[in-house]
Amino acid sequence: SKQATQNNNSTSSIYCPPNMVKKKGKSKRSTLKDKYKIQRRVTETHRKQKKQAKRDAANGVIRHDKKKKDPGIPNSWPFKQDLLKEIQRTREKQQQMQEESKERKKSELRALREHQKQGGQARTIQEMLEQAQQDQQQFQQKSGEAGLPSSYNSKQKSDGAVAMGQQSRRAYLRELKKVVDSADILLQVLDARDPISSRIHPSMEDAILSRADKKMVLILNKIDLVPKDVVGAWLTTLRRSHPTIAIKAGIRESSQGRGKGGDDDDTIATTSTLPMGMEGLLQ
Repeated sequence: SKQATQNNNSTSSIYCPPNMVKKKGKSKRSTLKDKYKIQRRVTETHRKQKKQAKRDAANGVIRHDKKKKDPGIPNSWPFKQDLLKEIQRTREKQQQMQEESKERKKSELRALREHQKQGGQARTIQEMLEQAQQDQQQFQQKSGEAGLPSSYNSKQKSDGAVAMGQQSRRAYLRELKKVVDSADILLQVLDARDPISSRIHPSMEDAILSRADKKMVLILNKIDLVPKDVVGAWLTTLRRSHPTIAIKAGIRESSQGRGKGGDDDDTIATTSTLPMGMEGLLQ
């Protein structure tokens, strides 16, 4: 009987009627009910977003959109490794600045807590600094500095001059920031007679070039006022840090400085009033 049952099972699994149609699978297409439900939800979401935007505009609230994911640098990009190194250096500098700001805030909080433990009334760091300035002014008045009008007036004048200098420096830094933000390649013009004193501080150069999309070219001007070997030595030294081009700016258009047939390039460069080296700058 067991063998008969096994034979029946085997024949039933193998046998397939000739006129039997294969059953179709379930369709993956969404139903119209779900489709219309999604459309209603999208419409409702857009309506809520518009209503919230009007409400934020009336209240003066600014909402920043979510930042898009950085797609990265394609492999076909030229100098990809150098660009990646610059990005890594920028990130390291930002992390270092963040750590320094954290340490500074921690030290200020410790100073504030010590001040409060000693019986001080300041609740914030700003109040503590203002109170310290007031105490210093009171001490100076008690020590007799307020009784000297001439020195006090001169001090006020010097303070005013320092304040004006700080304002002009801030204005210069604002304009410099605008120029740096709007430019891709920065040209730094140096005086060939003293390139070091006419060059900006290295820390400022590093701050400008910390951004991956900024490049700097050094322009050594007034090469006609120094000997040729000195110009060559300065070019060799400056080109170790940045690309450097030597030029001589023109004073006026004149046919006298074009040189005669027998003059060489060095004579024309020192005697002509026409600009020299501009073709290298344009390239």
